[in-house]
Amino acid sequence: MYKGYFGLKESPFSIAPNPRFLFMSERHKEALAHLSYGLGETGGFALLTGEVGTGKTTISRRLMEQLPENTQAAFILNPTLSSQELLATICDELKIRYRKTGATLKTLTDKIYEKLNKNHQAKLNTLLIIDEAQHLAPEVLEQLRLLTNLETDTKKLLQVILIGQPELKQLLQRRDLRQLAQRITARYHLLPLTKGEVGHYIQHRLSVAQCDRMLFERAAVAEIHRISQGIPRIINLLCERSLTNAYCSNNALVTKKIVLLSAQEALGDEYQATFWWQHKAVKALAASAVFAVIVSSSYFLGQLYGENISEKSALNITAPAVNQVVSDTSSPAIIVADNEKIPDENAAKAITDNTAKVFKIESDGDKKRAVEQRIVKTDKPASIPMPVENSAEQLSNLADSKLAEDKATSKVKEKLSVKAVDGVSDDLLALFQSAIDDTEQDPQFKNSANQVVTPEVNAPALSDMPAWVQSDLPSLSFEQHIYTSEGESWVKVNGRDRYQGDTISEELVLNYIYAQKVILTFKGQQFSLPALSSW
Repeated sequence: MYKGYFGLKESPFSIAPNPRFLFMSERHKEALAHLSYGLGETGGFALLTGEVGTGKTTISRRLMEQLPENTQAAFILNPTLSSQELLATICDELKIRYRKTGATLKTLTDKIYEKLNKNHQAKLNTLLIIDEAQHLAPEVLEQLRLLTNLETDTKKLLQVILIGQPELKQLLQRRDLRQLAQRITARYHLLPLTKGEVGHYIQHRLSVAQCDRMLFERAAVAEIHRISQGIPRIINLLCERSLTNAYCSNNALVTKKIVLLSAQEALGDEYQATFWWQHKAVKALAASAVFAVIVSSSYFLGQLYGENISEKSALNITAPAVNQVVSDTSSPAIIVADNEKIPDENAAKAITDNTAKVFKIESDGDKKRAVEQRIVKTDKPASIPMPVENSAEQLSNLADSKLAEDKATSKVKEKLSVKAVDGVSDDLLALFQSAIDDTEQDPQFKNSANQVVTPEVNAPALSDMPAWVQSDLPSLSFEQHIYTSEGESWVKVNGRDRYQGDTISEELVLNYIYAQKVILTFKGQQFSLPALSSW
């Protein structure tokens, strides 16, 4: 519909796994390299996992295109089969003739072994690729392992690539499948695209469709990344519908408003619009404002309290503190504590439960008069306010507290130091060090006085939390942990990618991601867990 309007030769955002449109990000290049390595001389099994829509099938199609001519490949898309049905499907893919009726596991296995031997003698490699492998039953996976037992002194005669969702990794952790897991020579988990890669991904697909200009505004690209979380399939759905809506509204470019409308139409119930007051930046600003009000109010009240103490000290007033206020001002009142004596006056007294009336005789020249005085007794003993002279001691205590806080911050920074590790490139180490160095500059770690504070780092460990928190907390498995200073921190929890502010399960929220730990809140209780830990 919109191809002629935008000058496109074909639809650039089809969800079909067309290898021509494959955007080779750094992660996709690494995935393809791992699979190619797994097909080496000694390879048996290779494993490629990733979330739904990250491009696993497209990578397998690109791999098929790059296979050498001396390779015969079988591709299975529907693995929900029994052991016998799987062997029959392999025979069909490898063009092995067998009797359809009465075929048993043994006859099918013998046919496949015979084919593998013939291919080896003809110097042909045999490759089996199984997509959606997370649906394979454990007994079927064991049957696959038995097929790879046929080998020479230097190589396996059958090489297998398993492609599936993260559940496949959990399936292979079963004890009865440990023999198969030990034969996997190459593993790779494909991650979603980063914020910077989303723009390059969109431009790449437009270029393949012979469009030389960018059809999406920068704000629209940022919104696409936020909604899609970097999943290529969702990016395609959003871009396809956005181009259609831009064409219908006669817009030359796709705007952020068009993307939001397209998300509601393309994703339906899976998409929940985020209002402006729900954004993390707005929440952080509101929290900062509340914090500033609290600090300002505390400072004002402290100043007011200090002035009152100074005034009382100047007048040398040491009246006892009471927990009752006399509202009747018709006569003067004396307020004393319960452990003090009522002044002995030469007058009659009218005493109630906690009040005494004293008629004091005063002299005025030759005349005398009785003055009524009410005495209010309290339950609390008298307490004397702290003199102003103690303010110097308070300042000293504050200075000691600040020094202790600086020492604690230094200890945290020491824990976050980066050291060289075998197998980790210098560029990656530099990125981690930059992330740690930039943490102090992150506005979210500054208070209203522009001072760096990190209260969340000091959250108590889960082991120090109450027993009910530890017993009610659901199972957690932190499989991967990435910490950067550019807002792209994420962890993989229970097989899913999670970011700061995400809700992991009911009443369990991932608040912050640091280099060595994560901060979570469960039923209002905040605590910390070390990186890559399980509970």
